[in-house]
Amino acid sequence: MADGGEAKDPAAAAEEAASAPINPVGGGKKDDKVRIFVKNVGNAPILKTTEFSASASSPFSRVIQHIQNKIRTSEMHKDAVIHLFVNQSFSPSPDEQLGDLYKCFQMDGKLQIDYALMEAW
Repeated sequence: MADGGEAKDPAAAAEEAASAPINPVGGGKKDDKVRIFVKNVGNAPILKTTEFSASASSPFSRVIQHIQNKIRTSEMHKDAVIHLFVNQSFSPSPDEQLGDLYKCFQMDGKLQIDYALMEAW
């Protein structure tokens, strides 16, 4: 490389992006972050933080893991299975990148994710 840096292995770069933390809205650079708004459906518990941001290169599985961890802190929901939907319509593949979902389905500058404890749509 011209700058003297080493090229990253694509698998290592994907693993690094997947392990990147999900931050509450307001932190980090805006150009590589996706703003996410989450909303409960049915009898799913309401999360304390309903807006956060994540790296655009992160897979959707990071959002699934983040929401599951938040909900499973409650004794009542410790074994809950969480179903996530984009814009109340479909459940993306866990390996879909957040940036791609944002480009296609964002509304008002946010990617809306609905979560439920059972299949909803």
